[in-house]
Amino acid sequence: MKRREFLKLSAGAALAGVCGRREALKASAAPEFEEGATFHVSSAGSDTGPGTVKQPFATLHRAQEAVRGRRSRSTPVTVVVREGTHYLKSPLIFGAEDSGSKTAPTIYTAYPGERVTLSGGAKLTCNWKPYKNGIMMAEVPSGLEFTQLFVNGKRQIRARYPNYDPSNPGKSGYLEAAGSIAAGTVNPYAGPDDDMTFSTQAPRGVRFDPATFTKKTWAHPEEAEIHIFQASYWGNLQWKIKGIEFGTDSIWFGDGGQQIGAKWSNHPAAVNDRSRFFIENVFEELDAPGEWFLDKQKNTLYYYPEQGADLRTALLEVPVLEQAIEFAGTEHDPVQHLSLQGFRIAHTATTYLKSYDVPSLSDWSIHRGGSIFAGGTRNCSVEACWFDAVGGNGIFVNNYNRDFSVVGCKFTDTGDSAICFVGDLEKTNGTQRAFPYECRADNNLIHDCGFYGKQIAGVYISRAKRITASHNLIYNMPRAAICIGDGTWGGHVIECNETHDTVRETSDHGPFNAWGRDRGWALAQSHGKYTTDRSLDVWEVLVDAMEPVIVRNNFFNEKSGWGLDLDDGASNYEIYNNISVGGVSMKLREGAYRKVYNNIWYLSKGAPCFHVGNNDNHDQYFNNITVMDPGSAKWPDGWPWWPQMFYSVIAPPAVGPWLEKIDGNCFYCAAGEFQAVVDQLRSEDGKRNAKRYNLEEWRSLGFDQHSVFADPMFVDPDKHDFQVRPDSPALKAGFKNFDMGRWGLTDGFPKQWRESPS
Repeated sequence: MKRREFLKLSAGAALAGVCGRREALKASAAPEFEEGATFHVSSAGSDTGPGTVKQPFATLHRAQEAVRGRRSRSTPVTVVVREGTHYLKSPLIFGAEDSGSKTAPTIYTAYPGERVTLSGGAKLTCNWKPYKNGIMMAEVPSGLEFTQLFVNGKRQIRARYPNYDPSNPGKSGYLEAAGSIAAGTVNPYAGPDDDMTFSTQAPRGVRFDPATFTKKTWAHPEEAEIHIFQASYWGNLQWKIKGIEFGTDSIWFGDGGQQIGAKWSNHPAAVNDRSRFFIENVFEELDAPGEWFLDKQKNTLYYYPEQGADLRTALLEVPVLEQAIEFAGTEHDPVQHLSLQGFRIAHTATTYLKSYDVPSLSDWSIHRGGSIFAGGTRNCSVEACWFDAVGGNGIFVNNYNRDFSVVGCKFTDTGDSAICFVGDLEKTNGTQRAFPYECRADNNLIHDCGFYGKQIAGVYISRAKRITASHNLIYNMPRAAICIGDGTWGGHVIECNETHDTVRETSDHGPFNAWGRDRGWALAQSHGKYTTDRSLDVWEVLVDAMEPVIVRNNFFNEKSGWGLDLDDGASNYEIYNNISVGGVSMKLREGAYRKVYNNIWYLSKGAPCFHVGNNDNHDQYFNNITVMDPGSAKWPDGWPWWPQMFYSVIAPPAVGPWLEKIDGNCFYCAAGEFQAVVDQLRSEDGKRNAKRYNLEEWRSLGFDQHSVFADPMFVDPDKHDFQVRPDSPALKAGFKNFDMGRWGLTDGFPKQWRESPS
């Protein structure tokens, strides 16, 4: 069986298998299930008891000991956890000794119909007293430190300036910077390593505008943290503040700035007068309902409650652990056939000031951690769980993992990305296999993530092989819905996902984004001088991008950004049967071996873009439908981005055809005619050098010989039925109808998470 056919079958089989396992889960959790194969946990239980229905254990750690005691078994062993919040004193760490088998898996499950929270935090018991101006104060245990506070399950805001304002994400609630403090500037707060700066482009601090900055005096600015967007809005960065000079309007950075990175330059960390920022953890700025501040020296929590809140009955919780659960096997002794099902995961600590690394040459930097962290597994899964406002990544599948599945889960308000599959190329040599392989993220609801980090994704893949992301619904994201960080190995399948309202706080990106800065890529191809006489060879891109990445049957409904963004060097892709509504249709930056066919770009605000092509690239673009947004006719005449532009060729290759095949496409715009713009970016004197072609002129170059400019005659685009009518000219050009409505969550998505408030 061909690999592609196998993928189609395995995707359906996996979803069906999950539904079957859920039925088995309900049966296994029932009280009448064989007691010898089931252990029960309840907050009202006792760890000295036998772990039965009537005498349950009190903790999951005790249940884990009981499971390990059943070393020889031929039936499944299930740990059933009853309703309530279970505060973990330490992470629940699974090793090889916790493994099950294919016929006798180990299952940890919430009791059906009950809300079970596994918390990485602690409950606060507070004796509140008035402070002033509506602010309350209470003593907390000595040594307790936390960066998140939850009141009745809702994340509160650390005291900050300006005040939090979510009305316009990424814009409201921020200050405009007045410039940066360049490396080499004398730092009055300098430490012993401050002269060890990696790059002359690394900022030492930022200038503020005194007209908009706070007028309050801060007693301890060194306790504050700054959250600031990188100058081009690829993401944001966080630093501890070393000091503030009001005489020079200067904020000096301390530790931090590792949240974006690229190994070839430190430019991604640049900030300037285009950056926006806010500063938090400042006691003097505690002035709005919902804000809080922890005075660690006095062990005192200050809180400004919302109007009408009753602190006498309020539930206050704070994070203690960075991760709640860890799969801690190894390549040679993995955790096997262990599943977590039905839990709410909450109250894990923030990680944005922890260590980050750049796993590939993309601009993405990641913290290798998550509220669930998986390493050294085979055939393990997390199913039907809700990751609720965790401090960092939701699930991080790290290095060696085989057939790890994340299925039917919900991710809301996570600090960073929802699901990460990330390997380590430097640790993959000889017989070492330090990468996720044939893992899955299926049927997950992911929205409003990236509360702290902005260069994040619903599903992030890097240094991994054959990862499937399917039937996920992803929306309200600061950056990507799905991002592939590099071309390493490839073989991924991205199918039947639905996205909307992504790239809300950043720029130059899309709901699906891919990088290909591998061995066949050269920095000069995309960031050097743009000229037409230099070589942009394919080199050996398939050395890394060994297997094609398939992107099919997805629905992207976006207001801005590229629908599909194949960025720097992304190669060996097969892209078909996708629909992109609004935004900018798609981009092929320098790379090779891309087949883009039978897709629909509807009401696009920008043309399909062939952006900096490789010589002899073997790219193919055929049988696609492009309908431009007539509203963009308001663009001024003479500017290349206009509604009649159906192709944007930024810098065509100097050797070989611009693409191997461009034909059989259908173009339409109610307000114009076909135009293609070939823009050599900038000539040697820095000026744009664009040339426009009408359809006849474009065909004279050998392109679109059988393409048409005509209304494709969609059945009902307002109801997302983009099949074309039998007499459509698009069918005559070569387009083929495909099934509508296959994207997004399936009927098997857990009912309890559909009905739960986000």
